[in-house]
Order: sequence, then structure tokens, then C-alpha cells
Amino acid sequence: MKRLIVALTLLSLQAFAQKPEKIYPINVQERDQDFYKTQSKLWGEEVKKHPKNADAWKNYYNASRYIDGVFRRDKGADKEKMIYQIVAEMEKNVPTSVEFYDCKAGLMGNSNTDTTSYLKIVRKGLAIDPNDVGLLECYINYCEINGKPEKLKDLYTRLYNSNRYTEGIMETAYNILMSLDKNAIVFVDADDDTYPMRMLQELKGIRSDVTIMNTSFTTYLPEYSSRMLKKLNISISDKILNRRYYATEPMDFLKDLVVAIHQSNPDIPIFFDIFCRAEKTFPDSLYCTGLAWKYSPVKINNIARLKNNIENHFHLNYLDSYYNNDGVSAGVVEDMKTSYVTPFAILYKYYLEMGESNDRTEFYKNFIMKYAAKLGKDKEMEEFLQGKKSNI
Repeated sequence: MKRLIVALTLLSLQAFAQKPEKIYPINVQERDQDFYKTQSKLWGEEVKKHPKNADAWKNYYNASRYIDGVFRRDKGADKEKMIYQIVAEMEKNVPTSVEFYDCKAGLMGNSNTDTTSYLKIVRKGLAIDPNDVGLLECYINYCEINGKPEKLKDLYTRLYNSNRYTEGIMETAYNILMSLDKNAIVFVDADDDTYPMRMLQELKGIRSDVTIMNTSFTTYLPEYSSRMLKKLNISISDKILNRRYYATEPMDFLKDLVVAIHQSNPDIPIFFDIFCRAEKTFPDSLYCTGLAWKYSPVKINNIARLKNNIENHFHLNYLDSYYNNDGVSAGVVEDMKTSYVTPFAILYKYYLEMGESNDRTEFYKNFIMKYAAKLGKDKEMEEFLQGKKSNI
């Protein structure tokens, strides 16, 4: 009898574990690879049983898309074939659904499709649901790339009102902007980091002096980077701009571009947001000013900037452990908090050297060690703070 009870319990738990779950975009909630692989199979079974369920198809698409990271054309022939096949089946079964248009537009954004067809799909979807987040982001990308500023305020307003980007995400974006010098260019990693910062500019008028350049667009779309630089009266040779097609790594092209911009316009401050992972590309030319790195080929003292930005301009309340207003995005926001480890560590070490200690320094210390441990770098951090290591 006991064996039977145990067996039934295990079967019950197994059935519960195999339930298909809603798949959120990874900028909202990121799960491990086993989760996406399992969910891809489960949602695949679901669409076989209910081929007219548009929501099931979208979950199937997203789960499959996130296996091995966000889908790109270089992810392999098998995955590319699978993603295209899912969208093709959606077109057969749910061709007039907003879910189909959302997935189709997302797929077209990963290929060299003509903009007319792309925009047609986006507009058809938004005619069904004007506030569909995926389609809003697709339309925003089109407008940012092709220079259609007249539509952006409305699109960003709808995106902001969707609450896709929670308070913690928006506060992180705010602090990135507060890390920058006046009239700076900042290279921002990917769309998900770009949207919140652009929303703050378009809707709140925050740091409208800053030029935000999406690294993906800059690297792969000549018309985007040329237009953005032209607005700043920056002229870069075609030889450098065309190098993007031959670069083995996107950062190789960005390195040449940044050096060329600085050489021709040394008075324009250039930054990378802290998520860009630019430190390896510029190992001796980046200086932390908060949640951004300032590019400078000559050595600068960044402590005064760092201290002023963090202590006089940053929004830090959301970093307190009791603060949680991010719902399903809480995990993403928690990961974002690790980006504060470096600036806080530099500032805390400065206070140690100055012989200062107060509530603020205690906050820095506790925060640093908590999130350094999450990164698996607690021992390295201790050595840095003790002066045994010069770099984090």
C-alpha cells in the first residue's frame, strides 16, 4: 500500500512538473535551458491538440526561440528550420491572430527582409491590438532605424503604459543616464536596454542631451549608425563603416568606430553602458562613472564623477532588500543589481583610503559582498577591497 501511495505521489508530481507554463520574454523573466527545452515540447504537444489556439502557438514559438539563447540566424540550421516551421504553421492555423503577426514580425526582424513587408505585418497586428508589446517594440525598432521620430512618442507611451518594463528596470535605466556627461554618446547593449532609456527621454524629458546608440543596430545596419552620427555632425569614412561586414566580433567594429569618433571629435564624451561588456575591448581606456564606462585614451581621475553621480543623482531606494515592485521581473531586476558591484566597490575602497565610515559606506559594503557572492566573486572582491588586487 505504501509503495502504491508513493508511486501515485510521484506520478502526481511528475504531471504537475510537466504542465505547460506561460513563456515570458527573457527581458521580463529568464529561465534555464532545461525549462525552455521542456516547455517547447509541452507547447508543441499543446498545439497539436489545439491547433487553433493562438496563445499556445505563441508560447511554443517563444519557448523554442529561447533554447540556446535568443534566436538569430547564426544559431544553426536545425533551430532556424524549427522556428520558421512554427511560424509557417501559425500562418496556416491562426493567420489573422495578433499572436501570429507578433511572431512573424519578430522572425522577420532576424532576417534581411524588406522594410515594406515588415511594416505591413507590424501594422496588421497593431490594428488588432494597438498595445501588443512585441509589435510595439518591432514598430519602435523600425522608426529608430529609419529615422521616423514623429511616431516614437506615441509608440513609447503605449509601451510604457503596458508595464512591461517594471519600476526596477526603469530605475536602472535612469541611473545609467545619470552616469553620463552632458551631450554624451552612449552605446547600449541590445534592444531591451535601449527601450527603457529611450522611454525616459521621450516621455519624461530625462537626459535628452544624450545620444543613445543601440550596439546591434550600430554594428549591423549602416543606415542607422550613419544617420545617428550625421545628427551630431560626425563624419566617419566608409572604410570604417563598411568594416562591420568583415568583423569577426561586433566589438571589433565598435572599437574602430569609437576610436574614429574620438579622433575626429575629441570633445564629444563617449560611454558604454555597464551591460555592454566593453572592458575587454578597451582594457586600459574605460573609467567607471556609475552604471557606465567612459572612454578615454588618456588616464583620467573618475572618482569625483563616480561619487557625484551615485550620491547626488542616482535613485537607490529600489536596491533595498525590502523593496520589491517588479512581480514576474523580480529575477531580472535582481540580476541587474549585480551591475552595481563594480561602482560601489570602487567608491567604498575610496572611502576606506580616506578613512571614512558611515551608514552609506556600510550599505556599500553589505551590498558589494552580497552581490559579489551571487556572481561567485566574493573572494576576488575581498582581495580588491584589501588592496591585494588592483582590478575587480
